[in-house]
Amino acid sequence: MQEKTPADLLEALKLLQGPTGDDIDLTECRYAIYARKSTDNEERQVKSLPDQVLECQQFAEDLELKIHPNYIVQEAESAKEPGIRPRFRELLQAIEGDKVDGIIAWHPDRLSRNMKEAGEIIDLLDKKIIKDLKFKSFTFENNTSGKMLLGIAFVISKQYSDKLSDDVKRGVKNRIKEGKCLNAAKHGYYKDKNRFQWPDGDNYQLIKRAFQMRLQNKTLDEIAEYLNSNNYHRTRRRDDKTVHEKTTMDKKNLSLILRDTFYCGVLKYGETIVNLTEIYDFTPLITVDEFLQINKLSSIDKALKLSKKARSKGNIKADLMRDMVICAKCGETLQAGITNKPKANKKYFYYRCDNTGCERYGKSVRAKVIMEFLYDYLEKNNLANKKVYKAYVKQMEKFVEDKRIELNSSIRSLGQRQNNLKQKLEKYRDFLAGCGNDEEVRASFMKELKQKEAELKAIEKELADKKTLYTNTKSVIVDYNIFLELYNNLANSIKEIADMKVLDTVIRQIFLNFTVEGEKLANYTLNSPFGELEKTANVATGRSDRT
Repeated sequence: MQEKTPADLLEALKLLQGPTGDDIDLTECRYAIYARKSTDNEERQVKSLPDQVLECQQFAEDLELKIHPNYIVQEAESAKEPGIRPRFRELLQAIEGDKVDGIIAWHPDRLSRNMKEAGEIIDLLDKKIIKDLKFKSFTFENNTSGKMLLGIAFVISKQYSDKLSDDVKRGVKNRIKEGKCLNAAKHGYYKDKNRFQWPDGDNYQLIKRAFQMRLQNKTLDEIAEYLNSNNYHRTRRRDDKTVHEKTTMDKKNLSLILRDTFYCGVLKYGETIVNLTEIYDFTPLITVDEFLQINKLSSIDKALKLSKKARSKGNIKADLMRDMVICAKCGETLQAGITNKPKANKKYFYYRCDNTGCERYGKSVRAKVIMEFLYDYLEKNNLANKKVYKAYVKQMEKFVEDKRIELNSSIRSLGQRQNNLKQKLEKYRDFLAGCGNDEEVRASFMKELKQKEAELKAIEKELADKKTLYTNTKSVIVDYNIFLELYNNLANSIKEIADMKVLDTVIRQIFLNFTVEGEKLANYTLNSPFGELEKTANVATGRSDRT
């Protein structure tokens, strides 16, 4: 018999030991894909489950590895605690049952963030039950050094989970002090890369209009209907990109918005309160006084203590020029009311001073006084002449120029989002065409696919609307004859309005407020652009008096 050498002994030991990581033919291994996304706050930025699956699948194709079609596993559970992930447990059982050889995941922290399951994975690697692990965003080699680095990665993930709460609390406090946005941008604003919030174009104007409508005592239902009918969108972050999502406003959300001191420049989170206008060039949506008026508060301190419970004020009936009529004696807004005359089948609007310290307390003035002034003013004050028209055209040309720049920027941004979505949808459809029979995975991809298709449809519609608006912007400037006709017939047009809500809306477009002294009108303030047109007309005629 030939004498055995140390080399022969080594080979025998290798046979008894089984294959090592270096001996395994990875091209023959059957890999499972494991994707996990927790619903916990700290993992909101992790890629979606379908995106993890797609990237792992592409990673496997690049390395020419085989994916077992029945083991593409998705799980929406936290990995901070052991034993709470049923699909992860089923995957390990499949590996122990020799149905799968290895796992591909986005990162080690997708597999575990607790030391018990991390140790279990490394133990299965040591015993060659898990023949290989692959990670899209982490380099791992199945050897002693590789397993040591994997263990370190698991420890780091564990440490991250353990100290996250403290870090979040400290980070939240520091970010608030710096005036930075923690979560989604507020309605009407977008968040830049530094987490500062800035006015979001048309959406900012819509929310601003909502506050102005509340100042005019419009109901929450009316304001919500206005926002919804004007295609209100909200800026959000999706897959590390800023998107505008169609948002349906309701009374509950609207009530919370109207009570949020952020909109007047005061940011509050817990006990931390900061003045945003002192930190950066923050643009408040309303003034502090307007905010206090909307919420019927006397100080910003009381505003910061607002209850979260929405307060319903019911239907407002006396809505003609509500909060527009001011008492000349005390400067307070007069209370609007209606007197019913059943025999005459008529209703009379009036405005009463409810300031107990005013000499006019309890006394009222009829709306008829203001309406007669309004008709007379519009009939006598010719705001339509060539000089005024030139001012109108100049103002509108600047508006059109700014609008076209804004629209052009939106069109480019929407076009890029449209292309990105189309590419993503193509990947999703390819995956669904070739994936296995796992109903949960298919359902997840189908849900994501439908959401992306709906998002693409909304973007395409918004893009078409923006392009149409861009094409038609110059047509908003009417010619001189139409301008004359519109302004010269304002009084007659208003007299023909029977609906009080419509009449109220039209009056508010022209006038900001009226000041009454006794039963006579003492002063008035015109809304823009009528105020500017009046000044131009007065300069042309040499007038500067007000009735």
